[in-house]
Amino acid sequence: MVRAIDKERILGTVKHEKSIIDFFTGVGTGLITSCLFSPNSTIRTVVIFVGLLMIGIGWYKKSRCDKKVFEYMEEHDKAEF
Repeated sequence: MVRAIDKERILGTVKHEKSIIDFFTGVGTGLITSCLFSPNSTIRTVVIFVGLLMIGIGWYKKSRCDKKVFEYMEEHDKAEF
């Protein structure tokens, strides 16, 4: 029973993290895509930089989330044996 509750808690956390990751990468991609059709300006450069930064944050959070999932899987495998 405790393992089932713990599993549901972990899955809820992973789903929440995934939505945050999708937000950062999606918004960053949208910003960069929108800048493809705008004229050259300082604002365009800043928006491209912010878009790249958001994509980088999304990738960083994804690597951290994947690490947590793998740690949980290893811990879960050890508990079964």
